[in-house]
Amino acid sequence: MRMDRRWLALCAACVLAFPAGAQEARFHSPVDIPFLMSGSFGEPRPNHFHCGIDVKTQGVTGKRVLAVCDGYVSRLTVGYDGFGNAAYVTHPNGLVSVYCHLDRFVPELQERVRRQQYEEESERVDVALAPGDFPVKAGELIAYSGNTGASLAPHLHLELHRVSDGALVDPLPYFRHLAKDTMNPVVHGVKLYPCPGLGLVNGTGRATTFTVTADASARVVKAWGRVGAAVWTDDRMDDTYNKFGLWRITLKVDGCQVFQSVMDEFLPDENPLVNFWGDYAHFRKTKHWYLKSFIDPGNSLQILSADENRGWVDINEERDYRFEYTLEDLKGNRRVCRFTVRGVRNEAALAEEAERERQRAEAGSRLVYDRPNVVQGPGMELRIPVGALVRDEIVNVRIEAQEEGISNCYTLHDDFLPLAKRAALMLAPRMPLEHPEKGYIESSRGYAGGEYQDGWYVARIRDLGESYALAVDTVAPRCKWLTAVDGRRLNVLRCSPSDEESGLKSFKAYVDGQFVLFTSYQGVWTCRLKDTPLKPEGRCRQLVVKLTDRCGNEKTETKEFIY
Repeated sequence: MRMDRRWLALCAACVLAFPAGAQEARFHSPVDIPFLMSGSFGEPRPNHFHCGIDVKTQGVTGKRVLAVCDGYVSRLTVGYDGFGNAAYVTHPNGLVSVYCHLDRFVPELQERVRRQQYEEESERVDVALAPGDFPVKAGELIAYSGNTGASLAPHLHLELHRVSDGALVDPLPYFRHLAKDTMNPVVHGVKLYPCPGLGLVNGTGRATTFTVTADASARVVKAWGRVGAAVWTDDRMDDTYNKFGLWRITLKVDGCQVFQSVMDEFLPDENPLVNFWGDYAHFRKTKHWYLKSFIDPGNSLQILSADENRGWVDINEERDYRFEYTLEDLKGNRRVCRFTVRGVRNEAALAEEAERERQRAEAGSRLVYDRPNVVQGPGMELRIPVGALVRDEIVNVRIEAQEEGISNCYTLHDDFLPLAKRAALMLAPRMPLEHPEKGYIESSRGYAGGEYQDGWYVARIRDLGESYALAVDTVAPRCKWLTAVDGRRLNVLRCSPSDEESGLKSFKAYVDGQFVLFTSYQGVWTCRLKDTPLKPEGRCRQLVVKLTDRCGNEKTETKEFIY
Protein backbone atom coordinates (compact mmCIF):
# COMPACT_ATOMS: atom_id res chain seq x y z
CA MET A 1 0.00 0.00 0.00
CA ARG A 2 2.88 2.38 0.73
CA MET A 3 4.18 2.08 -2.82
CA ASP A 4 0.72 2.54 -4.33
CA ARG A 5 0.03 5.77 -2.42
CA ARG A 6 3.39 7.19 -3.37
CA TRP A 7 2.95 6.30 -7.01
CA LEU A 8 -0.46 8.00 -7.14
CA ALA A 9 1.08 11.08 -5.59
CA LEU A 10 3.77 11.10 -8.24
CA CYS A 11 1.22 10.89 -11.04
CA ALA A 12 -0.62 13.86 -9.58
CA ALA A 13 2.65 15.80 -9.39
CA CYS A 14 3.24 15.18 -13.10
CA VAL A 15 0.06 17.07 -13.91
CA LEU A 16 1.14 20.06 -11.81
CA ALA A 17 4.77 20.08 -12.93
CA PHE A 18 6.34 23.46 -13.69
CA PRO A 19 8.29 23.98 -16.93
CA ALA A 20 11.93 22.88 -16.90
CA GLY A 21 14.23 25.82 -16.26
CA ALA A 22 11.56 28.05 -14.74
CA GLN A 23 13.55 30.49 -12.64
CA GLU A 24 10.69 31.11 -10.20
CA ALA A 25 10.50 27.42 -9.26
CA ARG A 26 11.73 26.41 -5.82
CA PHE A 27 13.24 23.08 -4.88
CA HIS A 28 13.38 21.52 -1.45
CA SER A 29 16.84 21.69 0.12
CA PRO A 30 18.87 18.50 -0.52
CA VAL A 31 19.96 18.54 3.14
CA ASP A 32 18.18 19.23 6.43
CA ILE A 33 21.07 21.28 7.80
CA PRO A 34 21.82 24.93 6.82
CA PHE A 35 22.20 25.25 3.05
CA LEU A 36 25.78 26.43 2.44
CA MET A 37 27.80 25.93 -0.72
CA SER A 38 31.46 25.18 -1.30
CA GLY A 39 31.37 25.10 -5.12
CA SER A 40 29.26 26.65 -7.86
CA PHE A 41 28.12 25.59 -11.31
CA GLY A 42 30.48 26.11 -14.23
CA GLU A 43 33.70 26.75 -12.32
CA PRO A 44 36.61 26.05 -14.70
CA ARG A 45 38.58 22.87 -14.04
CA PRO A 46 41.17 21.17 -16.28
CA ASN A 47 39.28 19.49 -19.16
CA HIS A 48 35.83 20.19 -17.71
CA PHE A 49 33.52 22.63 -16.00
CA HIS A 50 32.22 21.98 -12.52
CA CYS A 51 28.95 20.37 -13.55
CA GLY A 52 26.88 21.12 -10.45
CA ILE A 53 26.97 22.78 -7.06
CA ASP A 54 28.71 21.52 -3.94
CA VAL A 55 26.65 21.64 -0.75
CA LYS A 56 28.44 21.59 2.59
CA THR A 57 27.77 18.74 5.03
CA GLN A 58 29.44 20.33 8.08
CA GLY A 59 32.72 18.58 7.29
CA VAL A 60 31.41 15.09 8.07
CA THR A 61 29.78 12.14 6.33
CA GLY A 62 26.40 10.62 7.12
CA LYS A 63 24.14 13.67 6.74
CA ARG A 64 20.67 12.99 5.37
CA VAL A 65 20.33 13.59 1.61
CA LEU A 66 16.81 14.49 0.47
CA ALA A 67 15.04 14.49 -2.89
CA VAL A 68 14.76 18.08 -4.10
CA CYS A 69 11.48 17.55 -5.96
CA ASP A 70 8.83 14.89 -6.53
CA GLY A 71 9.91 12.12 -8.88
CA TYR A 72 11.40 8.65 -8.79
CA VAL A 73 14.85 7.19 -8.28
CA SER A 74 15.81 6.14 -11.80
CA ARG A 75 19.46 5.16 -11.50
CA LEU A 76 22.10 4.25 -8.91
CA THR A 77 25.79 4.12 -9.78
CA VAL A 78 28.96 3.13 -7.98
CA GLY A 79 32.37 4.04 -9.40
CA TYR A 80 31.27 6.09 -12.44
CA ASP A 81 32.40 9.58 -13.50
CA GLY A 82 34.28 10.22 -10.27
CA PHE A 83 30.90 10.36 -8.49
CA GLY A 84 31.60 7.51 -6.08
CA ASN A 85 28.12 6.44 -4.95
CA ALA A 86 25.48 8.43 -6.83
CA ALA A 87 21.67 8.52 -7.00
CA TYR A 88 19.64 9.90 -9.91
CA VAL A 89 16.07 11.15 -9.40
CA THR A 90 13.93 11.81 -12.48
CA HIS A 91 11.36 14.60 -12.04
CA PRO A 92 8.18 15.31 -14.03
CA ASN A 93 9.52 18.78 -14.93
CA GLY A 94 11.98 17.31 -17.45
CA LEU A 95 15.01 17.39 -15.13
CA VAL A 96 17.05 14.73 -13.39
CA SER A 97 18.76 15.57 -10.09
CA VAL A 98 22.01 13.73 -9.38
CA TYR A 99 23.40 13.32 -5.84
CA CYS A 100 27.08 12.37 -5.74
CA HIS A 101 29.90 11.27 -3.37
CA LEU A 102 27.31 9.54 -1.15
CA ASP A 103 28.34 7.35 1.75
CA ARG A 104 25.39 4.98 1.25
CA PHE A 105 21.84 4.80 0.00
CA VAL A 106 18.73 4.14 2.09
CA PRO A 107 18.45 0.38 2.87
CA GLU A 108 16.02 -0.52 0.07
CA LEU A 109 18.22 1.13 -2.55
CA GLN A 110 21.43 -0.12 -0.95
CA GLU A 111 20.12 -3.65 -1.26
CA ARG A 112 19.42 -3.14 -4.99
CA VAL A 113 22.99 -2.00 -5.51
CA ARG A 114 24.51 -4.77 -3.41
CA ARG A 115 22.51 -7.42 -5.26
CA GLN A 116 23.78 -6.23 -8.65
CA GLN A 117 27.36 -5.97 -7.39
CA TYR A 118 27.25 -9.65 -6.45
CA GLU A 119 25.57 -10.61 -9.72
CA GLU A 120 28.31 -8.84 -11.71
CA GLU A 121 31.12 -9.62 -9.22
CA SER A 122 32.13 -5.96 -9.35
CA GLU A 123 32.10 -2.97 -7.04
CA ARG A 124 31.47 -0.74 -10.07
CA VAL A 125 27.82 -1.05 -11.16
CA ASP A 126 25.10 0.94 -12.91
CA VAL A 127 21.62 0.07 -11.64
CA ALA A 128 18.54 1.15 -13.60
CA LEU A 129 15.16 1.48 -11.86
CA ALA A 130 11.67 1.74 -13.35
CA PRO A 131 9.32 4.65 -12.52
CA GLY A 132 7.30 2.54 -10.11
CA ASP A 133 10.26 1.01 -8.25
CA PHE A 134 11.06 3.87 -5.88
CA PRO A 135 8.96 7.05 -6.28
CA VAL A 136 9.82 9.92 -3.93
CA LYS A 137 8.32 13.16 -2.69
CA ALA A 138 10.24 16.41 -2.27
CA GLY A 139 12.18 16.26 0.98
CA GLU A 140 12.15 12.45 1.23
CA LEU A 141 15.30 10.69 2.42
CA ILE A 142 17.16 8.83 -0.35
CA ALA A 143 20.76 8.56 0.89
CA TYR A 144 23.45 9.76 3.29
CA SER A 145 26.23 12.17 2.37
CA GLY A 146 29.79 10.96 2.03
CA ASN A 147 33.22 11.47 0.54
CA THR A 148 33.37 8.72 -2.11
CA GLY A 149 34.77 9.02 -5.62
CA ALA A 150 36.81 12.03 -6.72
CA SER A 151 36.08 13.98 -3.56
CA LEU A 152 38.67 15.76 -1.44
CA ALA A 153 36.44 16.34 1.60
CA PRO A 154 32.93 15.35 2.73
CA HIS A 155 30.24 17.21 0.79
CA LEU A 156 27.26 16.67 -1.50
CA HIS A 157 27.79 17.33 -5.20
CA LEU A 158 24.41 18.03 -6.84
CA GLU A 159 23.77 18.20 -10.59
CA LEU A 160 20.72 18.86 -12.74
CA HIS A 161 20.44 17.18 -16.16
CA ARG A 162 17.81 18.10 -18.73
CA VAL A 163 16.26 14.96 -20.18
CA SER A 164 15.42 16.40 -23.61
CA ASP A 165 18.99 17.13 -24.69
CA GLY A 166 21.26 15.98 -21.83
CA ALA A 167 22.29 19.55 -20.98
CA LEU A 168 23.79 20.27 -17.58
CA VAL A 169 21.75 23.03 -15.92
CA ASP A 170 22.77 25.35 -13.08
CA PRO A 171 20.94 24.12 -9.94
CA LEU A 172 21.40 27.39 -8.01
CA PRO A 173 18.37 29.23 -9.47
CA TYR A 174 16.17 26.54 -7.90
CA PHE A 175 17.79 27.14 -4.49
CA ARG A 176 18.07 30.91 -4.73
CA HIS A 177 15.70 31.24 -1.76
CA LEU A 178 18.11 29.21 0.39
CA ALA A 179 21.41 30.84 -0.58
CA LYS A 180 22.56 33.88 1.38
CA ASP A 181 24.77 36.09 -0.76
CA THR A 182 25.30 39.81 -0.30
CA MET A 183 28.93 39.85 -1.42
CA ASN A 184 30.27 41.26 -4.67
CA PRO A 185 32.60 39.31 -6.97
CA VAL A 186 36.35 39.84 -6.61
CA VAL A 187 38.80 40.65 -9.41
CA HIS A 188 42.37 39.45 -8.95
CA GLY A 189 43.81 40.51 -12.29
CA VAL A 190 43.49 41.08 -16.02
CA LYS A 191 45.66 39.69 -18.78
CA LEU A 192 46.13 41.45 -22.12
CA TYR A 193 47.17 39.34 -25.12
CA PRO A 194 48.64 40.53 -28.43
CA CYS A 195 47.21 38.55 -31.34
CA PRO A 196 50.22 36.56 -32.70
CA GLY A 197 51.86 38.53 -35.50
CA LEU A 198 49.11 41.17 -35.46
CA GLY A 199 49.45 43.00 -32.16
CA LEU A 200 51.77 44.36 -29.49
CA VAL A 201 51.36 44.86 -25.75
CA ASN A 202 53.86 47.22 -24.15
CA GLY A 203 55.88 47.06 -27.37
CA THR A 204 56.27 43.25 -27.44
CA GLY A 205 54.47 40.14 -28.61
CA ARG A 206 54.12 38.85 -25.06
CA ALA A 207 50.98 38.97 -22.93
CA THR A 208 51.01 40.91 -19.68
CA THR A 209 49.04 40.64 -16.44
CA PHE A 210 48.05 43.50 -14.15
CA THR A 211 45.59 44.51 -11.45
CA VAL A 212 42.60 46.77 -12.05
CA THR A 213 40.24 48.99 -10.07
CA ALA A 214 36.97 50.80 -10.64
CA ASP A 215 38.99 53.83 -11.84
CA ALA A 216 40.19 53.37 -15.42
CA SER A 217 42.92 55.98 -15.02
CA ALA A 218 44.56 53.90 -12.30
CA ARG A 219 45.90 51.40 -14.83
CA VAL A 220 47.15 52.24 -18.32
CA VAL A 221 48.65 49.65 -20.68
CA LYS A 222 50.24 50.52 -24.02
CA ALA A 223 49.33 48.52 -27.11
CA TRP A 224 49.14 48.55 -30.89
CA GLY A 225 47.32 46.30 -33.32
CA ARG A 226 44.91 43.53 -32.34
CA VAL A 227 44.65 42.60 -28.65
CA GLY A 228 42.39 40.49 -26.44
CA ALA A 229 41.67 40.56 -22.72
CA ALA A 230 41.07 37.94 -20.02
CA VAL A 231 40.04 38.26 -16.39
CA TRP A 232 40.91 36.26 -13.25
CA THR A 233 37.93 36.54 -10.95
CA ASP A 234 35.79 34.69 -8.46
CA ASP A 235 32.68 35.21 -6.38
CA ARG A 236 32.04 35.08 -2.64
CA MET A 237 29.04 34.10 -0.51
CA ASP A 238 28.03 34.90 3.05
CA ASP A 239 28.96 32.51 5.88
CA THR A 240 31.59 30.60 3.89
CA TYR A 241 35.25 31.11 3.02
CA ASN A 242 34.96 29.30 -0.33
CA LYS A 243 35.42 30.90 -3.74
CA PHE A 244 32.91 30.50 -6.57
CA GLY A 245 32.63 31.01 -10.31
CA LEU A 246 30.85 33.93 -11.98
CA TRP A 247 27.40 33.81 -13.53
CA ARG A 248 27.96 36.59 -16.06
CA ILE A 249 31.07 38.39 -17.37
CA THR A 250 30.69 41.37 -19.70
CA LEU A 251 33.45 43.35 -21.41
CA LYS A 252 32.82 46.74 -23.00
CA VAL A 253 35.30 48.91 -24.88
CA ASP A 254 34.44 52.59 -25.21
CA GLY A 255 30.92 51.75 -24.07
CA CYS A 256 30.30 49.04 -26.70
CA GLN A 257 29.92 45.42 -25.65
CA VAL A 258 32.53 43.18 -27.27
CA PHE A 259 32.10 40.01 -25.19
CA GLN A 260 29.78 38.29 -22.73
CA SER A 261 29.61 34.92 -21.00
CA VAL A 262 26.53 33.61 -19.17
CA MET A 263 27.14 30.41 -17.21
CA ASP A 264 23.65 28.90 -17.00
CA GLU A 265 23.90 25.57 -18.86
CA PHE A 266 26.08 23.62 -21.26
CA LEU A 267 26.16 20.28 -23.05
CA PRO A 268 28.40 17.49 -21.73
CA ASP A 269 30.50 17.35 -24.90
CA GLU A 270 31.35 21.05 -24.45
CA ASN A 271 33.32 20.28 -21.28
CA PRO A 272 36.80 20.12 -22.89
CA LEU A 273 36.27 23.60 -24.36
CA VAL A 274 36.86 25.05 -20.91
CA ASN A 275 40.58 24.73 -21.70
CA PHE A 276 40.18 27.24 -24.54
CA TRP A 277 37.93 29.74 -22.80
CA GLY A 278 40.36 29.66 -19.92
CA ASP A 279 44.09 30.15 -20.39
CA TYR A 280 45.02 26.51 -19.85
CA ALA A 281 48.79 26.97 -20.08
CA HIS A 282 48.66 29.79 -17.52
CA PHE A 283 46.57 27.64 -15.20
CA ARG A 284 48.94 24.67 -15.42
CA LYS A 285 51.78 26.94 -14.31
CA THR A 286 50.04 29.06 -11.66
CA LYS A 287 46.67 27.39 -10.78
CA HIS A 288 44.95 30.67 -11.71
CA TRP A 289 42.24 30.66 -14.39
CA TYR A 290 42.22 33.71 -16.67
CA LEU A 291 38.97 33.53 -18.64
CA LYS A 292 39.36 34.99 -22.12
CA SER A 293 37.07 37.64 -23.53
CA PHE A 294 37.86 36.65 -27.11
CA ILE A 295 36.72 33.47 -28.81
CA ASP A 296 38.88 31.17 -30.92
CA PRO A 297 37.31 30.27 -34.29
CA GLY A 298 36.75 26.62 -33.35
CA ASN A 299 35.42 27.27 -29.84
CA SER A 300 31.69 26.56 -30.05
CA LEU A 301 30.82 27.10 -26.38
CA GLN A 302 27.23 28.33 -26.37
CA ILE A 303 27.69 30.32 -23.16
CA LEU A 304 30.02 32.72 -24.99
CA SER A 305 29.02 35.56 -27.30
CA ALA A 306 31.09 38.30 -28.92
CA ASP A 307 31.05 41.00 -31.60
CA GLU A 308 32.11 40.58 -35.23
CA ASN A 309 35.79 40.52 -34.18
CA ARG A 310 35.10 37.59 -31.83
CA GLY A 311 36.07 39.80 -28.89
CA TRP A 312 39.43 40.94 -30.25
CA VAL A 313 39.95 44.71 -30.10
CA ASP A 314 41.79 46.64 -32.81
CA ILE A 315 43.99 49.35 -31.29
CA ASN A 316 44.62 51.31 -34.47
CA GLU A 317 44.39 54.91 -33.28
CA GLU A 318 46.76 56.85 -31.03
CA ARG A 319 44.29 57.47 -28.23
CA ASP A 320 42.97 55.95 -25.03
CA TYR A 321 40.60 52.97 -25.27
CA ARG A 322 38.40 52.50 -22.20
CA PHE A 323 37.95 48.85 -21.16
CA GLU A 324 35.26 47.97 -18.61
CA TYR A 325 34.52 44.58 -17.05
CA THR A 326 31.21 43.95 -15.27
CA LEU A 327 31.12 40.78 -13.18
CA GLU A 328 27.80 39.50 -11.79
CA ASP A 329 26.45 36.66 -9.68
CA LEU A 330 22.96 35.18 -9.60
CA LYS A 331 21.92 37.20 -6.56
CA GLY A 332 22.46 40.50 -8.36
CA ASN A 333 25.80 41.38 -6.77
CA ARG A 334 28.25 42.94 -9.22
CA ARG A 335 31.75 44.32 -9.53
CA VAL A 336 32.83 46.83 -12.17
CA CYS A 337 36.51 47.32 -12.95
CA ARG A 338 38.14 49.46 -15.59
CA PHE A 339 41.48 49.97 -17.27
CA THR A 340 42.84 51.98 -20.17
CA VAL A 341 44.67 50.69 -23.23
CA ARG A 342 46.65 53.54 -24.81
CA GLY A 343 47.24 53.23 -28.51
CA VAL A 344 50.94 53.83 -29.20
CA ARG A 345 51.90 53.42 -32.85
CA ASN A 346 54.88 51.09 -33.39
CA GLU A 347 54.78 49.72 -36.92
CA ALA A 348 58.44 48.67 -36.91
CA ALA A 349 58.04 46.47 -33.81
CA LEU A 350 54.80 45.05 -35.23
CA ALA A 351 56.57 44.13 -38.47
CA GLU A 352 59.36 42.43 -36.48
CA GLU A 353 56.79 40.45 -34.51
CA ALA A 354 55.04 39.37 -37.72
CA GLU A 355 58.38 38.17 -39.11
CA ARG A 356 59.14 36.16 -35.97
CA GLU A 357 55.74 34.49 -36.26
CA ARG A 358 56.45 33.66 -39.92
CA GLN A 359 59.83 32.12 -39.05
CA ARG A 360 58.28 30.12 -36.22
CA ALA A 361 55.71 28.73 -38.64
CA GLU A 362 58.42 27.71 -41.11
CA ALA A 363 60.47 25.97 -38.41
CA GLY A 364 57.61 23.86 -37.07
CA SER A 365 54.55 22.02 -38.29
CA ARG A 366 51.37 24.02 -38.84
CA LEU A 367 48.20 22.39 -37.55
CA VAL A 368 44.97 23.67 -39.09
CA TYR A 369 42.04 23.66 -36.70
CA ASP A 370 39.24 22.79 -39.14
CA ARG A 371 40.73 19.69 -40.77
CA PRO A 372 42.50 16.48 -39.69
CA ASN A 373 46.24 16.79 -39.01
CA VAL A 374 49.04 14.22 -39.01
CA VAL A 375 52.47 14.84 -37.48
CA GLN A 376 55.23 12.27 -38.06
CA GLY A 377 58.70 11.67 -36.71
CA PRO A 378 61.08 8.72 -36.36
CA GLY A 379 59.10 6.02 -34.56
CA MET A 380 56.18 8.37 -33.94
CA GLU A 381 52.92 9.38 -35.57
CA LEU A 382 50.28 11.74 -34.18
CA ARG A 383 46.78 11.80 -35.68
CA ILE A 384 44.66 14.77 -34.64
CA PRO A 385 40.96 14.67 -35.62
CA VAL A 386 38.83 17.59 -36.76
CA GLY A 387 37.51 19.45 -33.75
CA ALA A 388 40.49 18.72 -31.52
CA LEU A 389 41.93 22.21 -32.07
CA VAL A 390 40.08 25.52 -31.84
CA ARG A 391 42.69 27.60 -33.70
CA ASP A 392 45.68 27.01 -35.94
CA GLU A 393 48.80 25.98 -34.02
CA ILE A 394 52.51 25.64 -34.71
CA VAL A 395 54.19 22.61 -33.14
CA ASN A 396 57.86 21.70 -33.14
CA VAL A 397 58.37 18.11 -32.03
CA ARG A 398 61.40 17.56 -29.78
CA ILE A 399 62.91 14.08 -29.82
CA GLU A 400 65.20 13.03 -27.00
CA ALA A 401 67.19 9.85 -27.52
CA GLN A 402 67.11 7.40 -24.60
CA GLU A 403 70.00 4.95 -24.83
CA GLU A 404 68.41 2.41 -22.52
CA GLY A 405 64.84 3.21 -23.40
CA ILE A 406 62.43 1.20 -25.48
CA SER A 407 61.73 4.29 -27.60
CA ASN A 408 62.75 7.90 -27.88
CA CYS A 409 61.06 10.48 -25.65
CA TYR A 410 58.78 12.82 -27.61
CA THR A 411 57.59 16.30 -26.62
CA LEU A 412 55.06 17.50 -29.15
CA HIS A 413 54.79 21.17 -28.18
CA ASP A 414 56.91 23.68 -26.26
CA ASP A 415 54.04 24.68 -23.99
CA PHE A 416 50.88 23.11 -22.58
CA LEU A 417 48.52 22.62 -25.52
CA PRO A 418 45.19 20.95 -24.72
CA LEU A 419 42.93 19.23 -27.23
CA ALA A 420 39.14 19.34 -27.35
CA LYS A 421 39.11 15.77 -28.69
CA ARG A 422 41.65 13.09 -27.99
CA ALA A 423 44.34 12.49 -30.59
CA ALA A 424 45.91 9.11 -31.40
CA LEU A 425 49.61 9.04 -30.52
CA MET A 426 51.44 6.05 -32.01
CA LEU A 427 54.92 5.02 -30.87
CA ALA A 428 57.03 2.14 -32.17
CA PRO A 429 59.69 0.32 -30.11
CA ARG A 430 63.25 0.38 -31.36
CA MET A 431 63.26 -3.41 -31.55
CA PRO A 432 60.62 -6.14 -31.22
CA LEU A 433 59.63 -6.79 -27.62
CA GLU A 434 59.65 -10.31 -26.20
CA HIS A 435 56.25 -9.63 -24.62
CA PRO A 436 54.60 -6.85 -26.63
CA GLU A 437 51.43 -7.13 -24.54
CA LYS A 438 53.43 -5.74 -21.59
CA GLY A 439 54.26 -2.46 -23.35
CA TYR A 440 52.45 0.85 -22.94
CA ILE A 441 52.87 4.60 -23.54
CA GLU A 442 53.84 6.60 -20.50
CA SER A 443 53.48 10.38 -20.28
CA SER A 444 55.22 12.79 -17.92
CA ARG A 445 52.06 12.45 -15.79
CA GLY A 446 51.82 8.65 -15.79
CA TYR A 447 50.09 5.90 -17.78
CA ALA A 448 48.70 7.19 -21.09
CA GLY A 449 47.58 4.06 -22.94
CA GLY A 450 48.67 0.68 -24.13
CA GLU A 451 46.71 -0.52 -27.16
CA TYR A 452 49.02 -2.61 -29.38
CA GLN A 453 48.34 -2.55 -33.14
CA ASP A 454 50.63 -3.95 -35.84
CA GLY A 455 53.90 -3.06 -34.13
CA TRP A 456 52.69 0.29 -32.78
CA TYR A 457 51.44 1.27 -29.34
CA VAL A 458 48.52 3.69 -29.37
CA ALA A 459 47.37 6.11 -26.70
CA ARG A 460 44.49 8.59 -26.85
CA ILE A 461 46.04 11.80 -25.55
CA ARG A 462 44.62 15.20 -24.61
CA ASP A 463 47.67 17.44 -24.07
CA LEU A 464 50.44 17.95 -26.61
CA GLY A 465 52.63 19.67 -24.00
CA GLU A 466 53.41 16.45 -22.14
CA SER A 467 56.37 14.16 -22.85
CA TYR A 468 55.71 10.61 -24.10
CA ALA A 469 57.76 7.43 -24.34
CA LEU A 470 57.30 3.66 -24.34
CA ALA A 471 57.62 1.63 -21.16
CA VAL A 472 57.23 -2.04 -20.24
CA ASP A 473 55.48 -3.44 -17.19
CA THR A 474 56.29 -7.02 -16.26
CA VAL A 475 55.80 -6.59 -12.51
CA ALA A 476 52.60 -7.89 -10.94
CA PRO A 477 50.55 -5.70 -8.59
CA ARG A 478 51.10 -6.05 -4.87
CA CYS A 479 48.74 -6.09 -1.93
CA LYS A 480 49.51 -4.66 1.49
CA TRP A 481 47.26 -6.11 4.19
CA LEU A 482 46.04 -3.68 6.82
CA THR A 483 44.40 -6.45 8.86
CA ALA A 484 46.39 -9.52 9.84
CA VAL A 485 44.77 -12.28 7.79
CA ASP A 486 46.77 -15.14 9.29
CA GLY A 487 44.30 -17.57 10.76
CA ARG A 488 42.76 -15.15 13.25
CA ARG A 489 39.09 -14.61 13.93
CA LEU A 490 38.01 -11.60 11.83
CA ASN A 491 34.92 -9.58 11.02
CA VAL A 492 36.56 -7.10 8.64
CA LEU A 493 39.15 -7.58 5.89
CA ARG A 494 41.14 -4.54 4.81
CA CYS A 495 43.99 -4.12 2.32
CA SER A 496 45.71 -1.62 0.05
CA PRO A 497 46.43 -3.00 -3.46
CA SER A 498 48.71 -1.03 -5.77
CA ASP A 499 50.69 -1.14 -9.00
CA GLU A 500 53.48 1.41 -9.45
CA GLU A 501 53.90 1.05 -13.22
CA SER A 502 50.90 0.70 -15.55
CA GLY A 503 48.39 0.83 -12.68
CA LEU A 504 45.83 -1.49 -11.10
CA LYS A 505 43.02 -2.61 -13.41
CA SER A 506 40.97 -5.05 -11.33
CA PHE A 507 40.65 -6.46 -7.83
CA LYS A 508 38.50 -9.46 -6.94
CA ALA A 509 38.20 -11.56 -3.80
CA TYR A 510 36.63 -14.94 -3.06
CA VAL A 511 36.02 -16.73 0.24
CA ASP A 512 35.68 -20.49 -0.04
CA GLY A 513 35.19 -19.98 -3.77
CA GLN A 514 32.35 -17.47 -3.30
CA PHE A 515 32.73 -13.86 -4.45
CA VAL A 516 32.82 -11.28 -1.64
CA LEU A 517 32.58 -7.55 -2.21
CA PHE A 518 35.39 -5.21 -1.21
CA THR A 519 34.58 -1.49 -1.39
CA SER A 520 37.34 1.02 -2.14
CA TYR A 521 37.97 4.36 -0.51
CA GLN A 522 41.12 6.44 -1.06
CA GLY A 523 43.22 3.40 -1.93
CA VAL A 524 41.94 1.17 0.87
CA TRP A 525 39.70 -1.81 0.03
CA THR A 526 37.41 -3.08 2.80
CA CYS A 527 35.15 -6.11 3.17
CA ARG A 528 32.77 -6.18 6.13
CA LEU A 529 31.90 -9.82 6.40
CA LYS A 530 28.46 -9.17 7.93
CA ASP A 531 27.51 -7.50 4.61
CA THR A 532 28.46 -10.59 2.59
CA PRO A 533 26.42 -13.78 1.99
CA LEU A 534 28.78 -15.63 4.39
CA LYS A 535 27.33 -16.89 7.66
CA PRO A 536 29.41 -16.50 10.87
CA GLU A 537 30.03 -20.18 11.64
CA GLY A 538 33.28 -19.80 13.57
CA ARG A 539 35.26 -21.98 11.17
CA CYS A 540 38.37 -21.57 9.05
CA ARG A 541 37.84 -19.83 5.72
CA GLN A 542 40.07 -19.55 2.67
CA LEU A 543 40.43 -16.08 1.10
CA VAL A 544 41.71 -15.78 -2.47
CA VAL A 545 42.51 -12.30 -3.82
CA LYS A 546 43.21 -11.74 -7.53
CA LEU A 547 44.84 -8.51 -8.75
CA THR A 548 45.47 -7.54 -12.39
CA ASP A 549 47.23 -4.48 -13.81
CA ARG A 550 46.70 -2.72 -17.14
CA CYS A 551 49.39 -4.83 -18.83
CA GLY A 552 47.82 -8.13 -17.79
CA ASN A 553 50.21 -8.97 -14.96
CA GLU A 554 48.38 -10.94 -12.29
CA LYS A 555 48.93 -11.70 -8.65
CA THR A 556 46.94 -14.19 -6.59
CA GLU A 557 47.18 -14.32 -2.81
CA THR A 558 45.66 -16.96 -0.54
CA LYS A 559 44.99 -16.30 3.14
CA GLU A 560 43.12 -18.05 5.93
CA PHE A 561 40.96 -16.60 8.70
CA ILE A 562 38.16 -17.68 11.03
CA TYR A 563 34.58 -16.50 10.59
